[in-house]
Amino acid sequence: MAEVDFGRLPGYIGYQLRQAQSAVFRDLSRTLRETGVTPGEFSLLTMLKANPGINSITLTRIYQLDKATLSLSIKGLAKCGLIASTRSAQDRRYYALELTGEGRALLQSVTRRIERQERTMDAALKPGERECLLDLLNRISRAFDR
Repeated sequence: MAEVDFGRLPGYIGYQLRQAQSAVFRDLSRTLRETGVTPGEFSLLTMLKANPGINSITLTRIYQLDKATLSLSIKGLAKCGLIASTRSAQDRRYYALELTGEGRALLQSVTRRIERQERTMDAALKPGERECLLDLLNRISRAFDR
């Protein structure tokens, strides 16, 4: 097969971010496949563990998703018995979300798999580069939060 010239693409940050994201996401999907948890659900479960009682309005704002999309994920996780939804004591218009025991156990198992993937990425970096990379990625993300 002939070698392909990518032109200026390799010099674009956006292109390199997309290439890295695609590779990591493909591996993440393979890693999570047998757990039945999607990458988005892992993120949601992790947020619920760190913020028990958070409501869907706050999650919608954090994830920058429309309410209907997030609602589908929440309903699916609740149907599987992984999260519980109760009316908020502070504001009866909202439902407080939290992990169930089953949700915590599954998240712990999934997190171990994610941490293996993180170690693979760390192995590609030199000492100190992880923190630098995370800082750079956060700065790029914030540049578009206008």
